[in-house]
Amino acid sequence: MEFIEDNMKCSVCCEILRKPIMLCRGGHNTCGNCRSGLQQCPTCRGPLSDIRNIEMEQMIERLQNCNIKLPCCFAKKSKEAHENECRFRKFQCEGKKFAKWKCDWSGEYADLHKHFKHFHNNNTWMEYRTEASMKVSLKNDFRDIQIISFFNGQHFFYYKHKIDVGKAKAYWTFELVGTKDQAKNFFYEFEVSQGPVRKFKVTEVCESDVTNIDDIFNKEKCVAISFASLKNYLNENGELAFKFRIMSVKKQTK
Repeated sequence: MEFIEDNMKCSVCCEILRKPIMLCRGGHNTCGNCRSGLQQCPTCRGPLSDIRNIEMEQMIERLQNCNIKLPCCFAKKSKEAHENECRFRKFQCEGKKFAKWKCDWSGEYADLHKHFKHFHNNNTWMEYRTEASMKVSLKNDFRDIQIISFFNGQHFFYYKHKIDVGKAKAYWTFELVGTKDQAKNFFYEFEVSQGPVRKFKVTEVCESDVTNIDDIFNKEKCVAISFASLKNYLNENGELAFKFRIMSVKKQTK
């Protein structure tokens, strides 16, 4: 069933492909409804096409008519898990969940970035490739979150930063707003520096926004720097120079 696993899932909704099934120029499939609004293929980042994959539509229909079991990922238990993490679920303001903002917004995936822009605009300035500096205080607990648009809104990521005085550590991570399987297709490089020589760099796979953030920080599946080390990268004004970039695993390894 490996062919079915690899080829019968839509890369956007992660469900079995539904008519009309459309192809990009590289031959990747997407549900017709899911493709609406996309500017490029979510799998290969290549151009879209107007070609309909009639052969795939007929194959799926034959399998369903013959009661052949489709991918195990669509069993009831897995389907429920998928529904809890897919982009068609109901969203709450991530700032409230992570940083305790007083915000009761809830809405659809398509409105996430608009919500941040309208109500938390200071938390939208980062891009998928960013170089900047931040003021760092090691005396108080602190949490910061930014929403990042990736390729003109094709995907969204959360940048999450935490200062934990009790553990004397600082943390950074990047989460894809999407499923855990989709998140595995992206990774980030994060670097702090002091001058042209002293640098600290971490490369890590992105997590999904539904993954427990405390587990990520506690297991240090992220950027984790002790206060003792972090002090070596602060300038005389207590500022930290940093840069990062988010990349596609598939694009990088081709």
